[in-house]
Amino acid sequence: MNKIRVLIVDDSPFSQRLIKDALKESKYEVCGCAGTGNDGIRQYRELQPDLVTMDLTLPDMDGLECCRELLTIDPAGKIVVVSAMKDEAIINRGTAIGVKAFFQKPVKSEELLLGIEQIIVQQGNEAGPQHFLEYFIAAFTKNIIDMTGMDVISIDHSTIQPVVSHGLGVIIGITGSQQGRIMLDVSVDVAQEFTKKLLRTDEVADEDVFNSISEFTNIIAGHSISDINNVLKTKEFEIRLTPPSIIIGESIAIINPKMTSNTVTAKTAIGSLHMNVGFVGGK
Repeated sequence: MNKIRVLIVDDSPFSQRLIKDALKESKYEVCGCAGTGNDGIRQYRELQPDLVTMDLTLPDMDGLECCRELLTIDPAGKIVVVSAMKDEAIINRGTAIGVKAFFQKPVKSEELLLGIEQIIVQQGNEAGPQHFLEYFIAAFTKNIIDMTGMDVISIDHSTIQPVVSHGLGVIIGITGSQQGRIMLDVSVDVAQEFTKKLLRTDEVADEDVFNSISEFTNIIAGHSISDINNVLKTKEFEIRLTPPSIIIGESIAIINPKMTSNTVTAKTAIGSLHMNVGFVGGK
């Protein structure tokens, strides 16, 4: 059985040694150690580890920013933070980026092993379309931050069915090796404020709102689908998108009895944005 390869990103040789000692004589193998964020990114590209432990205080960049860079390379990457700091604000920021777990130094060997084991088991259970959600969450979070300059305060998941619109929804179909849909849904007020952020203006017309929310959804979907296709290209896997459709009105239920979907809610300073992603099977 191949060992699970771990990259340690931490500027403290002492902490590197403690983590190495915690993982030795187990099914894990430390494949690399980096003392800076940039070296961690370089080694991540070269070594392609199964999991990364990340310190938050690095000489050249913030540890969470380094996490974000790594998850841009691989949205399905598994990263745990091992740091002296573990407060609510850090956990919320890290969770929004895609960090899987947080451990506070000095972390006990058994605590670290148990936490990593839970993440690996979860990864094994995520084979199939459910695993694709990671890519959509990464694109959703990244583009909110990059396109508006706003932070994502928190990310929540829900599988409540049916999906009920908050006022303005954009639906894009997914076709090909897997069929499904992505839907971005916001209240009208949030849609207007979000569009102002996107267009860097204080006044927007209804047409601006429809066009901006529609294209934002298209960008999230396009980034997600491209990443999934790239990862699965050796398996002759290919999925594509249909043109967006817009629904307007509160309390409109979106029902597909054959589809199990996940709703991801991103809380921001102007309100919440809801992304629903679901699949119904292959072509």
